[in-house]
Amino acid sequence: MKARTTIGESVQHLSHELLRYCGPILVAPALNTYPKEMIGNGTYALIDTEAKRLLVTCSHVWDKYEASHDMDSKTILAVSLGENDANIAFRDPKSHLIAVDRDLDLAVLEFEPDQIHIPHGKSWFKVSHWPILKAEKGDCIVSLGFPRAWRNTAGMECNFGCAAIPFIVTDTDDRVIAAFSDDRNKQVLSDMRECMGGLSGSPAYCLNKKGEMRLVGFTKSGPLESDAPNREYQTNPDSPLLSVQFTHASFLQMNGSLLGASNV
Repeated sequence: MKARTTIGESVQHLSHELLRYCGPILVAPALNTYPKEMIGNGTYALIDTEAKRLLVTCSHVWDKYEASHDMDSKTILAVSLGENDANIAFRDPKSHLIAVDRDLDLAVLEFEPDQIHIPHGKSWFKVSHWPILKAEKGDCIVSLGFPRAWRNTAGMECNFGCAAIPFIVTDTDDRVIAAFSDDRNKQVLSDMRECMGGLSGSPAYCLNKKGEMRLVGFTKSGPLESDAPNREYQTNPDSPLLSVQFTHASFLQMNGSLLGASNV
């Protein structure tokens, strides 16, 4: 008899699958500094466009690195590829940079597997359909990030907690996917109210009935804009977290550029 899969097991399996394609990206004062001295962190997504292999995160994460590096040239941009010592710092981050768009809050770097010389379990999520299709109202999407609130540091050790986070798309516009604190998202947004810091850049996937994933967006930061999806969908005005927003992944092109952006 086949064992029955519990909801907890399903979430754990999905989290493990998503973890293959993303991880923490961090800004630190220098190599070999204590984790508690970390200047900032977000989430990166690994994408295979068939033409290039890319690392995508938020532009404000990149801006934090640049501003800190301008003040102190020892500042590093690093990524965690797994547990223990599976961390690497970019020797020259600007040489990897392909595109930055601050309106979209996206930064794209070229990041090939052969540039990694330590054991790791990461994969590049292959996008097989171009242009990337947009998410639509009512879609179930799932993201995975590394909240700052779940980060544990002790001495030279740093552990990033993560979990798959499901949302229902409340509405979209030309640039943004929005999950408002309505009846369908109220509980997850309530649970995440203290944990959004560090999710910036988290990839979001749409799941079909077979459980297959399709990349649709990247978690972004910032307040709702005047032309953002209609606020009338926010049915719980007292919610401590009003919404989570994602930039459409459809802006990403096969060569790593961002549609309509002033690329590097």
